[in-house]
Amino acid sequence: MTDREAFAYFLGNIAAVHRARSAVVDGTADDPGTVNPGAVAAVAVPDFLRAGWGGAASVVLRTLQRAFGRQLTPAGRAAWTSGEEGRRRASVYLTRPPFTRNHTWESDHKQLPSWCSRRAARRYGPG
Repeated sequence: MTDREAFAYFLGNIAAVHRARSAVVDGTADDPGTVNPGAVAAVAVPDFLRAGWGGAASVVLRTLQRAFGRQLTPAGRAAWTSGEEGRRRASVYLTRPPFTRNHTWESDHKQLPSWCSRRAARRYGPG
């Protein structure tokens, strides 16, 4: 559960989740309020993530990427990285498989009367 919270906290950046988790597991994470000028790549980790990862095992970045790829849909990942617009772009709601041109025709739910001139002996449209 902490990994998902970290995914939301870091706005969908799995590499940042890995850096923070590794820093907490290794014991090299800094408190968010402290400044450590001697550290080359200090990682400030919030307390709720530090408490959730206490005693967790170290994980490789690729393992985290596979886990998030398995557990989240593309629309769910896009929602955390790009917001609601990204979720809508990646969503598969009401999409159809690609067919050949003119395979499927759609019409409105209303049926309008169709009129044709007397010269045209055929009637066009519904009915």
